[in-house]
Amino acid sequence: MAKNKKIVILGGGPAGIGAGWRLKELDYQNWELYEKEDFLGGLSASFKDKKGFIWDNGGHIYFSKSDYFNNVFNKIMAGDFFKKERRQFIWIENKLIPYPFQNHIRYLEPREIFECLKGMMEVQNSKKKPKNFLEFNLMTMGKGITKYFMRPYNEKIWSWPLEDLSYKWIGSRVSVVNLEKALENIVFKKDEVNWGPNYYFKYPKKGGAGYFWRGFEKILKNNLNFNKEIKKIDTGNKRIYFKDNPFDNYDYLISTLPLDFLVKNSDLGQTFKKSAQNLKYNSGMVIGVGIEGEIPESLKNKIALYFPEKKYFFHRMINMSYFSPNNVPAGNWAIAFEISYSSKRRLGKDEIVKNIFEYLKENKFIKNKKEIISFWLKDIEYFYPIPTLDRDKNLDKVQKELGRKNIYSVGRFGGWKYEIGNMNHSFLQGVEAVNKILSK
Repeated sequence: MAKNKKIVILGGGPAGIGAGWRLKELDYQNWELYEKEDFLGGLSASFKDKKGFIWDNGGHIYFSKSDYFNNVFNKIMAGDFFKKERRQFIWIENKLIPYPFQNHIRYLEPREIFECLKGMMEVQNSKKKPKNFLEFNLMTMGKGITKYFMRPYNEKIWSWPLEDLSYKWIGSRVSVVNLEKALENIVFKKDEVNWGPNYYFKYPKKGGAGYFWRGFEKILKNNLNFNKEIKKIDTGNKRIYFKDNPFDNYDYLISTLPLDFLVKNSDLGQTFKKSAQNLKYNSGMVIGVGIEGEIPESLKNKIALYFPEKKYFFHRMINMSYFSPNNVPAGNWAIAFEISYSSKRRLGKDEIVKNIFEYLKENKFIKNKKEIISFWLKDIEYFYPIPTLDRDKNLDKVQKELGRKNIYSVGRFGGWKYEIGNMNHSFLQGVEAVNKILSK
């Protein structure tokens, strides 16, 4: 710290905020944060529409095993949050099945239950090592569960062939099957809904998920620079150029920009640019629907519904009313739909809206379009960093070269690892980057 080197942070999402928070916490003075928008939060920001509905960029919740992150959250929020249960369901065959699917196959038709159990029995003693994510599902869950949920749902959310995905990202994100537990749930008609590390979560009482990140603006204000879009990074001379002409120098750079964008707009060689271009991602839309009246009884106390069936373009529906009553004007309710797409699979807005309306009407959530009083759409270019089979090879090559140039690329798309790309993970990556720099 005595060296007082200049540290520059690019991006005001969770990772950039984490870096800024840590520098402020250590009373380090020589740093700047540049953000292209006029607010903090990045992909975790929230927006209020003209009708008073608040929308998140998808389903964002707060949970963490990190005491450090939890302490920061409690300090910023000062108790102004709800504690909720993450009650999720799967919409299949026009009925709701508790999530995760593999623990609740008892809700299926008898023939489908048999298929799932048969598939589970066939792989019980399998010792083969899968080559990709599709094989992982077939070898650990069997053909039935893969057929009815894992394959169709994951093909929708990733918008990518499962044969080209690695399975090493899974960790605690996928509940593997237990034949004995599955049989017990079927025989005794048991549900097992409190699965996962994030079953209990926190959410701001007001302002949506992004309200937490906006709380850092006053704390970091002396080092914040809004409306600053990056044009080029000269890693040789350690200089950043912005689109409005001014530039800044740095000794250490913490970048939360998408890694492929960072490398493309730098002076790194073609070998590294090719590796960065080989990192894949999908895009997505979040479509919010504000509806007049009371929320249907069948959707109360449910945070999200998952949709594996192809007839629905969306893969998830988020109940914005469940997160906080302050997300909607009084006397209304709100849901948001998530849709992933790639360059090869992109649907038009009108087609998507029609599909959503048909779903709502068919299931009697609305009677006609007049009940929809607010419609909000956010098109997000960088939605999910895709864990392709060659991701780690390309990622390691680029990250090592950046490290040699005193550049720390962190965050959901800066680090390009979905498995550690949640808001709390990204925040902590920013903190860790600062710790590494100041320990040199």
